[in-house]
Amino acid sequence: MSMSIIEQADRRLWRRGFIHAPLRRAVRNLFFFSLLLFVAGLLALPWGSAVFWTGVMAMLSFWNFYTLALFIQHVLPASMPEADKNGAGRARIVKKGLLIRTQLRLFITGIFVYTALVFFQASPIALAVGLSTAMIIIPISLIFRG
Repeated sequence: MSMSIIEQADRRLWRRGFIHAPLRRAVRNLFFFSLLLFVAGLLALPWGSAVFWTGVMAMLSFWNFYTLALFIQHVLPASMPEADKNGAGRARIVKKGLLIRTQLRLFITGIFVYTALVFFQASPIALAVGLSTAMIIIPISLIFRG
């Protein structure tokens, strides 16, 4: 019995900790869309680099969302412990970890964008479009199920 690529991706994401179906669907769709853009960009490189850089930044956008979503799912318990009814203790831990991880991801993204712009003369529009893919794909994935 063979599984479709969608089912394989869902299984892999489930095993990685994406137990909530809407979030798993959004991550999966963003990954496949970003990968498609990246591969299309590789194939189109002989004619120009705009699609390639859009794909690279889309993959970076996917990585940012994936790591953020995975961290939040791992640190937020399904229910608050009895001793921490208001969640203040857990909130402090989550905020510190989230701040550090967000700043690190922002720093890495900045290095990639700077390198693409300065050393490879990538199109700023292509970079912006690629980085914006998550803002388009995630809401569409959550609104339209499938």
